[in-house]
Amino acid sequence: MNSYAQPVKLTDAQMRRYVTDGFLVLQTGLPAVVHRHIRERCADVFATMGNPGNEIMEHNPAVQLVFADPVVRGALGSLLGDDFFMHPHRHCHRNAPGAPAQKNHQDSYEDDLNVRHHRSRWAMAMYYPQAVTSDMGPTGVTPGSQYFSDPASVAGADEIAVTGDAGTVIIVHYDLWHRALRNVSARPRYMLKFLFCRASEPTRPAWDNRAAEWRAPADRAGDPLEPLWETVWRWNRGVSANKTAGASEGASLARLLEGSEPARLQAAYALAPHAWDNSEAVRSFWKQDADQAETKARSRKHTNPCEHFIGYALSAQGERGLGILDAALSDEDWRIRGGAADAAGDLGRAARPLAPRIAALLRDASPWVRRNAAEALGTLEDRSDDATRALGRALEDENYLVGHNAALSLRKIGRAADATVQALLAAAAHPELYRRRNALLALGALCR
Repeated sequence: MNSYAQPVKLTDAQMRRYVTDGFLVLQTGLPAVVHRHIRERCADVFATMGNPGNEIMEHNPAVQLVFADPVVRGALGSLLGDDFFMHPHRHCHRNAPGAPAQKNHQDSYEDDLNVRHHRSRWAMAMYYPQAVTSDMGPTGVTPGSQYFSDPASVAGADEIAVTGDAGTVIIVHYDLWHRALRNVSARPRYMLKFLFCRASEPTRPAWDNRAAEWRAPADRAGDPLEPLWETVWRWNRGVSANKTAGASEGASLARLLEGSEPARLQAAYALAPHAWDNSEAVRSFWKQDADQAETKARSRKHTNPCEHFIGYALSAQGERGLGILDAALSDEDWRIRGGAADAAGDLGRAARPLAPRIAALLRDASPWVRRNAAEALGTLEDRSDDATRALGRALEDENYLVGHNAALSLRKIGRAADATVQALLAAAAHPELYRRRNALLALGALCR
């Protein structure tokens, strides 16, 4: 095999920095002529047809070389597993001279309303085809912000302007807060953004892992979110989330509903197992959590009303949370059912015993429950005919969120019953963009 094809895996130090800060800045090894060609082609496309949106790769095919680069491919494989795949959404951003700075934001999930998850199942790569200096409106990132969905949690936080030579690639956790900064130069700045998804749950470290135990970077040691970081580190290593070292005997479910978002997340990852002993109290707190989440969802775009702090806490409990999730999947409150489906999906392979229950929720009256169940089945990795048939039926759901998540889950699972193949073929001609394109991704996976 050509040595150029060998991916360069991330080191433990890089992985720790990604877990804490949510981004890495890399440099491709491609010759300058490649980046110059891509940049000139971007200028030609914008001048003749405007922004091509998702078709940027078709109009600028040399970009494929960037993601074949061993440094970039190795980093994405380290974060998402070697079987990661490119999502059909991609975009070229032209930051024109004089353009004002964007508002700091998290990207939406492209015609979806996903719960913000802490584990690395999505990543975004931002590529500069030209050198970018601080006056050209570089991408600004807020380190560590990927775990927060409340703007108040990142207000006033330090921001880094990412500059670099042509060929710079910034890989970010998909939920990282970022923005284009003001371009005060006389030159346009191009940045090409691509999304990547994890196809399978981690069973072992995918990076060049030498140390088993979590250790925060020196400048982040002692941070209140260390229990969260350690859980993410262990998950990426394929290690069970069951762990009591970070648990606090004094932590209670009430702390999930009190104070700032960082304080509530700290509580979610510090709960000891006995905090879940009283099922009536759990449901009472979960209902209050759901009330707050639904209110938030009504006031913010791109927000799933089943984004619950209790969901994060149950995911952190690992297999110990399965009994609670099992009961919650049949709760009379659609928000709790939807939250339980999402938390089971976030838990991943450990929640596979719940897959038949979650597949049954694809017929739930609530579109939010159906949407979360469709996504969850892709991470539970249930490859049975029953599961894939249920997802095949969901491809035809009247709700677009359900349909395109069912297709994306079938892409992750990588197999389908005969009837589901027929449903995928029908969905591949659907008028909705991402239902259609995700179905094509799933069909492509079946042909491997």
